[in-house]
Amino acid sequence: MSLRITDANRPWWTLFGACTGLFVLMLDSTIVTLALPAIRTDLDASASGLQWVMNAYLLVIAAFVVTAGRLGDMFGRRLMFTIGLAIFAGGSVLSGAAWSQDAIIGGRLVQGLGAAMLLPLSLAIVCDAFSTEQQPRALGIWASISAIALGVGPLIGGVLVDLDWRLIFWINVPILALGVAVMLVAVRETRDETSTHELDYAGLVLIASSLTALVLPLAEAANWALDSTQSVVLFAAAAVFIVAFWVVEHRVRQPIVDFELFRNGPYFGATAAAFGLVGTYWSLMFLEPQYLQGTLGYSATTAGILILPITVPMIVISPLAGRLIARLGARVLMTMGMVCGLAGLVILAQISKTSGYALVLPGYLLFGIALGFVYAPMSTAAMAAMPRQKSGIASGVLAMNRVLAGAVALAVTGAVFQDLLPSHGFAIALARSNWVLVGLLAISTVLTWLFVRSAPSLPSDARLPASADAETLRHHQHHCRFHL
Repeated sequence: MSLRITDANRPWWTLFGACTGLFVLMLDSTIVTLALPAIRTDLDASASGLQWVMNAYLLVIAAFVVTAGRLGDMFGRRLMFTIGLAIFAGGSVLSGAAWSQDAIIGGRLVQGLGAAMLLPLSLAIVCDAFSTEQQPRALGIWASISAIALGVGPLIGGVLVDLDWRLIFWINVPILALGVAVMLVAVRETRDETSTHELDYAGLVLIASSLTALVLPLAEAANWALDSTQSVVLFAAAAVFIVAFWVVEHRVRQPIVDFELFRNGPYFGATAAAFGLVGTYWSLMFLEPQYLQGTLGYSATTAGILILPITVPMIVISPLAGRLIARLGARVLMTMGMVCGLAGLVILAQISKTSGYALVLPGYLLFGIALGFVYAPMSTAAMAAMPRQKSGIASGVLAMNRVLAGAVALAVTGAVFQDLLPSHGFAIALARSNWVLVGLLAISTVLTWLFVRSAPSLPSDARLPASADAETLRHHQHHCRFHL
């Protein structure tokens, strides 16, 4: 690719700029957890503080991701994506320079706001930049960058943590700065000219309030009893906010969540699969690296290598997803994946004080295979029977559901783990808290089989035919913009 920007290579520069944000997002989802033991030691962080390092980030994304996508439609995708890059970089600086537990949590809140802008807009910008004939190749590259960053993240994170844990945040800054430069110089602005300038402000406040009120007492379980006055009041407030959110979303013209979507069986099934699998993923990635380093005594680099069986199968399986869906159907493929994940979790629930890596390896590998089998078909299964006019909001809600799953599952699992830790030690507390994830994934597996349907074979997300008509491509762009 020539360094001189021309009309011929501008789309590829656009792809490069969009992929900087994508790469950092996927990298962040795996490298931060490897730094938690070092952060605990260096900043004297509490157990609940470590959990907030993850939950603060996820909660902000869950609350703002759909609204951020709408802002891109209204005011320009390049503008909002560039602002997201800058905000994420600012949060990385604050996290990397953190002098206390509260400072790093503040940095993660800022990162979450930036991530909420990057998540829905990265692929939308790429789709806007390429012609019909070039889109399949560009989307294939985009998906490969996503899988590679996720796959190698633990290794990169482990090496950086052993040097200095702060590097896992500082490494973002030059990548994001390069992304900002490319976006400003090479990328043309796009927006949805038909989009109304309406935002669901009441819904945004209510969903942020409900998530905070729900997660706060769970994350603080080590300090507050779940039946304490403050916990009961917050749980009650969360219930009130959730009901109010449901009422508001049925009355506004541009809702954050269109609850009518869940009347669609395949969409409900795919959403259930996403909630169970992604929620479990975030919980495992929070606790397992701490087990490998703290209990088994491995260095951060070694722990990063040992956790790769969870992430690397995505790199291997993702390119085969289209053919697997065509041969088996989304329902069978996703259910097989969920069963693999469930088997892996049952193995991980057998951890004892004397067990070692030989026990957890098959559990990691089975869960990694589950990610490969389920993650790619999820969007296809969710959108298969969805009316095209609903595709934009449906894909946004699916993305929001994935991040929300991480925040809630991590909070619940963390609360059980913290309750068991003082009397049972890390290994037993980890094993027993994994049964929460077994239950979650078991329910999600049943719902996947019952509701997901195998639509007629279509090309995978990154492989639409060059002959696809404009309406098909617009539909595809809507539902893949929230792919992460």
